Amino acid sequence: MWLEGRAVRLSQDGLQRRIPLTAVEEVRLGAEGSVEVVLTASPGVSPTVYRLDGGARRAADQFARTVNEALPRRVPGTPVRDGEQLVEVLGTASPSARLPAPAGRWRSRLVITVSALLYLAGLAVFVAAGDTGRAMLWGIGVLPLGSGGFLLFLGMTWWYDRIVLNRRGVSVMATHARGFESRSHFAYVDLQGVKREIFPSLPSRHYGGDYTRLAIVFDPLRPTRAAPVAPGRHFAAQISGPLAIGLPLLALGLFMVPYQMVDFLYQGIHDAR
Repeated sequence: MWLEGRAVRLSQDGLQRRIPLTAVEEVRLGAEGSVEVVLTASPGVSPTVYRLDGGARRAADQFARTVNEALPRRVPGTPVRDGEQLVEVLGTASPSARLPAPAGRWRSRLVITVSALLYLAGLAVFVAAGDTGRAMLWGIGVLPLGSGGFLLFLGMTWWYDRIVLNRRGVSVMATHARGFESRSHFAYVDLQGVKREIFPSLPSRHYGGDYTRLAIVFDPLRPTRAAPVAPGRHFAAQISGPLAIGLPLLALGLFMVPYQMVDFLYQGIHDAR
């Protein structure tokens, strides 16, 4: 069972069902870590309840709270439809099936294409104007600009992931899957029952104890977002490198690339006057 957009997906008894959030009255905890999805029903009619047994108590509680917070607000007095009528049976369940990757690769390609065109256009402008100095800065400046931007993006991504994981993360114990020492990969199972792997970005010695087991925390809404459980000082040491190196590189790149074009245009306008 997992939350997918504005619906709950349930894989059970050989079938996959899609339950819109508008058809859900509440999600509650049952005995021994089970989760119960209670559907809406007319007054006096027993609601349909889908129950999924097993699982960790904390994970079940996190899932229930996440779905309940996402439920649409209903105006008191409005008629309530039978939630069972809104449930879609999608077909045969495949236990090993993974969720499709979100679309969006075309956006990355578009950004890369537009950036390349802007870079070539700026270089052509400086060459045509005979400004060799600016052309050289523009041509070389993409290296510190790209490197600094990447390092800052990496550091801020780690920072954002830590904030999200601290707020709604689910803790599990991952086991050694493959590799050795600092190249070890650890496997864990998310709330959908999908087996995933994590490659710790910090050396394994930081986690102590049994090196074949690793306590991690993952985002139930995006299971690929996961990180080992580690003290805050380790995270500070991890993020300080990208920030300390990325900021100066980005500042140098901004001076060598966009600033040169802004200054060139400003001087052109000033000379025209």
